[in-house]
Amino acid sequence: MPTTKKTSKKKSAPEQVEFAELEAEAPVIVEEEPTSDIELLESIASEEPVNNVEPVEEPATLAEFTRQVVQVIEEQYAPPVKKKKRPMPQAREQFDLNQVVASGVIRSVWGKNNDVFARLALSLRGKLVEIDDTFASYLTLRFADGMVSGQPISIQSGDVLKVQGYLVHREYQETLRKFLDEANAMSFLDYVAADDLPAWRLLTLERRNGLVNVRSMSQMDGNGRLIAHFGEAIREKSSNRAQVEGIVARVWEYRHDEGVDLFARLAVYDEYTPVDSKRAGNFGRARRAAHYVTVRFSNGRTSNGAAIRLHQKMRLRVVGELRDKAQIVTLRDELLKLGSSEVAEMMQRVTDPVQLSEIKNHQESLHILASAAVVYS
Repeated sequence: MPTTKKTSKKKSAPEQVEFAELEAEAPVIVEEEPTSDIELLESIASEEPVNNVEPVEEPATLAEFTRQVVQVIEEQYAPPVKKKKRPMPQAREQFDLNQVVASGVIRSVWGKNNDVFARLALSLRGKLVEIDDTFASYLTLRFADGMVSGQPISIQSGDVLKVQGYLVHREYQETLRKFLDEANAMSFLDYVAADDLPAWRLLTLERRNGLVNVRSMSQMDGNGRLIAHFGEAIREKSSNRAQVEGIVARVWEYRHDEGVDLFARLAVYDEYTPVDSKRAGNFGRARRAAHYVTVRFSNGRTSNGAAIRLHQKMRLRVVGELRDKAQIVTLRDELLKLGSSEVAEMMQRVTDPVQLSEIKNHQESLHILASAAVVYS
């Protein structure tokens, strides 16, 4: 019987690899000794520069980044900006009416402060040249810088003129000596105390009167034929006409033998009123200093018989004629108007105090004798 050879099969064991073989196959890592700083810098310097490399944009700095973030936050959370209000449109400045036309003959001419003044006689009978003073009313004309509309004028006593302008009031100081001279009472100074004499000689009295600032002028002959003209054309045919409007600043009465006249002083803000730069006006407009014009209503009525009732702050429009009203004033009245306690004491030391009331003078007051009036309400 054949003998079957039995072979004992051994289990395969993991192949043993020697450590030396592993070391031979593994990559060799060589440790380099640390390089000093000097050697590192030398190696960097010896390297060739790298060319053809695209530049890389550097990031924004921290400050710039912060600014951008803050700007975004402010735009998102900041309160809405208020729109500037448009300025309110200002109303066009309106002026009061103030116009005068007068014809007459020059009685006197004088100058003061580079201006030329003339005394014009107006006829109350409608004549161009009035010879009788009984029927004449006087008006003071002012030619600023001796010119009309920028043209020098030539005038003298006896010239016949027709002028157009506007009314103004003039306040000035008059010396006591002039007042006494016009009253023919220079001897009054003999009755004052010796210690008070220097003060009396220096005393001045307040005066106020109206005049016309001339804007246009026509020179004529005695028959009314035109010789020369200055300024704008005068279209008014009347020889004595005044038109004004303004605010009533004062009302008073004047009693006389024939009745009671009503007077009103108007504050007129015409286009020629000077601007007061020291004080602000209303509604953004300039404040102006008014021209004051006196109006008279004979027996409290207009020429057509209409009764007039006035009070302060009323607005009034008046048409009439220029007149000068002569009034008698005493030295006592003029001194008391000063309102000075020192002057009052000096008056008590006058040896003949009766003279204070006996010394009188005539003063003329230019005004408008109203023929028509409109009372605004």
